[in-house]
Amino acid sequence: MKLNQLKYSTYEEIKNKQYEKLREITGEKFNLLFKESGQFIGYQEMEMDSKYLELHEDISYMKDSVSLHSHIFYEILFCRRGNIQYLIGDMRYQLRPYDIIFIPPGASHRPLFGEQLTEPYLRTALWVNADYWKTCSAQLKELEWKNAKSERWKSHVIRTTGTILYQFQKIFDELLQEEKEKKPGSELFCRGLFLQLLCLLYRNWNDQEMTELKTEKAVLLDEIIGYIEKHFAEEISLKSVASHFLISESAISQLFKKQMDVSFYKIVTQRRLIEAKKLIVDDVMLKSIPELCGFSDYSVFYKAFVKEYGISPKEFRAMVM
Repeated sequence: MKLNQLKYSTYEEIKNKQYEKLREITGEKFNLLFKESGQFIGYQEMEMDSKYLELHEDISYMKDSVSLHSHIFYEILFCRRGNIQYLIGDMRYQLRPYDIIFIPPGASHRPLFGEQLTEPYLRTALWVNADYWKTCSAQLKELEWKNAKSERWKSHVIRTTGTILYQFQKIFDELLQEEKEKKPGSELFCRGLFLQLLCLLYRNWNDQEMTELKTEKAVLLDEIIGYIEKHFAEEISLKSVASHFLISESAISQLFKKQMDVSFYKIVTQRRLIEAKKLIVDDVMLKSIPELCGFSDYSVFYKAFVKEYGISPKEFRAMVM
């Protein structure tokens, strides 16, 4: 279905529809997703209620402002519809329906929308508690699997076909059905479905019907993002990056505004904050974090953290520890 065929004809109607869907997914957590100003914060600071799994289905009818963010849990996205690109770290992928995206804890990521959506972006998101993932993976000889996978797979995205695609789709459909109906024993049933999903990956990691998706050919934006990934803990300025890539500062500013809907400095700050969250989870002392992430002092770090996430570093630590 094309965007202009949707029954929601105005921006406000579309936005309200998405808010209704968000409220349905998050329940009591809905109000935690917005700052007092009404600005959308997103899912990045939400703590899982379950010690195992959580599932929801998201749909974007129009170009969203989704920040570069990370989670403290694993996220598996099953792309059902839409022709967007996805950024994970400094790797950019062109998605198509039925691609599966794996995002580990602490990995920076966000969707990249084009000038406009030609059709809604529909995906099923499965959140997996990090400790539960580790427990399940250990039973599948995690080290052996990890070593074998690392020799062939460098990607966060796999593309499936044939029988394996049908099996993956069936599992995600059943997970959604269980989430909707909430039958007795539903949580245990969903855990069983997740184990099937994990076993399919383990069995078929080198199967011809399940292949890694290669990243898009590197362009200037990717090179600059890669530079930020490697140097975010250092002093970075628009001027220094422009000099490094032999391009004007205005050209870089326009590139980020057009491709990512945010400024160059916003991306740098978001990447530093993602590293800060990772260090907090790793129990690094708060006073040591600014220097490790590229902030000039604790005050600057604190203000940036609260502005981005709506909670203080200390409150985040209490939430995840």
